[in-house]
Amino acid sequence: MLRDRVFAWHRELQNVHHRLEKALEEARKAIRSGRSAQALAPELRDFCHTFCSALGSHHRSEDSDFFPALLKQMPELEPTITRLGREHQVLARLLADFQTSLDSPQSSPQRLFEQINDIKAAMKAHFGFEEGSLNRALHALDVPEGDKQRMFGDV
Repeated sequence: MLRDRVFAWHRELQNVHHRLEKALEEARKAIRSGRSAQALAPELRDFCHTFCSALGSHHRSEDSDFFPALLKQMPELEPTITRLGREHQVLARLLADFQTSLDSPQSSPQRLFEQINDIKAAMKAHFGFEEGSLNRALHALDVPEGDKQRMFGDV
């Protein structure tokens, strides 16, 4: 794997995570404003479409390109990659449930806020695990083979 590509993936991973976290916080602010769920619906639908598309695209790209390329270089990451894939599915379900609530006239701002908080908690845990577990692996890819054991132990 080319060194520049590995570090580009790593930087992009962190940048995307930061942008998604920022967007989610904006949605939380809108819900906290206390307006009715119906008044928030168009604004939140726009947000959800953009946010859900971005997060889904990010995860699909990881699942189809980044993770398989990483596994070719470091097959020992299979349990980590499997966990990350499961977390992608959990986040997709949370986002789908949020969309369903947005489409329901019975949804209260409180319900939407709770769902946004659930998404934020899952996303934060996922991003933290992903960055923490893959950071070491990505750096190890750039270390000469003979030095990996000395520097990283079992990577």
